This record gives sequence, structure tokens and C-alpha cells, in this order.
Amino acid sequence: MPRIRAASIDEHKELTRRAILEAAKDLIGEVGTAEVSLAELAAAAGIGRTTFYEYFTDRDDVIASLVEEELPEVLTDLITGVSAGLSEDRLAGLVAATVEFVVDNPVLGLILHREVPRLSQAAQDRIMVAHASLSREMANVYVTGVKEGVFRKLDPELAGRLIQDAIMSAAKTVIGSDDPAARLEGIVADLLSFLLGGLRIDTDSGDN
Repeated sequence: MPRIRAASIDEHKELTRRAILEAAKDLIGEVGTAEVSLAELAAAAGIGRTTFYEYFTDRDDVIASLVEEELPEVLTDLITGVSAGLSEDRLAGLVAATVEFVVDNPVLGLILHREVPRLSQAAQDRIMVAHASLSREMANVYVTGVKEGVFRKLDPELAGRLIQDAIMSAAKTVIGSDDPAARLEGIVADLLSFLLGGLRIDTDSGDN
């Protein structure tokens, strides 16, 4: 058991669980991948392998739990931090903030934008639920933009996938660069030019 002083068994268990999650976060940040072993996780948390299984079923369970605990608050701050206004401006703000998030929170950014396909389907489903609030917000802004005559009308599911895929590509480019902070501004500018240019109605041609 980890050497954690606590007032009760329940508090000790919660602190131990948190120690495992923090160990996972630190390891992923250090090695740059979620491919960390259970032995590494247990050692970093100061527990034995047997103790680990009292809290999590496997590594993917740890990673999904880490995302579930930390991502919703991060996304709430991201969404509320983008100023309300015209649909195009708000969507641009949400898109930019999502890519900037990769630099501001590299561990969660790495998990969400590069590591998810390597996880079990159960872990992927849990992460998708934790990420749902941002997807819904972007979809709502897009639909509002269509109603306002700003964005061209596409199949909503297709539009959502196009937006998400473009963001994922930009985020992966940032993550894979030698200096993410230095590349961020240019990548975000190119992403917005590409994405909004495709969604925006071309008034000169009468597109709708």
C-alpha cells in the first residue's frame, strides 16, 4: 500500500486512487505516449501490482478515468471562456481554443488527439462521453450559423465530422512538432482559413 496518511480507510482509498491517476498523468507526460506498463504505473504510484487491481482493471481503465475526472471541467472552462457573438466568431473561438488546449494541457491533449485509437473500445466510449459537451456546443453553433444564413447547409452529422476531423488533424500536427508553442499560431490560422472557408456561404455565387 502507498505510504499515505489518511483519517479513514475510505479517504486512504481515495488518496491511493488519486495517486495512481497522477502517476499515469506524470508518466504519459514524460514518455509522450499512453503506452505505459502496469508495472511502471504501480511503481510510480508507490503500490504493488495486486493493490493496483483493487482500483482499476487495466491501463486503459486508468486513462479513461483520468479523462473522465479532468476533462469535463476543462471543457466547461473552454466553452465559457469563448465570447458569445456571431456564430462564425464563436465557432472560430471554440476551434482555436480546442487546438490551443493541446499546448496548455499536453497530457490530455495527447490522449484525446493521438492515443484514443490505441485504447480499448470501452475506454474510447467513456472518453467520447466525457468529450461530448464540446461536440454538442460546436454542433449547436454550426446549426445556428445555418439558420442565420452564415454557414452552408450540410448534413449535420457530416458537418460535425468535418469540423472534428479538421481539428484533430491540426492538433496532431501541433503535438508532433518539435516546438508546439511556436507552431500553434500558424496552424490555428491555417485551420480556421480552411474550415470556415468551407463552411461559409459564398454570397457572390449564391451558394446556400
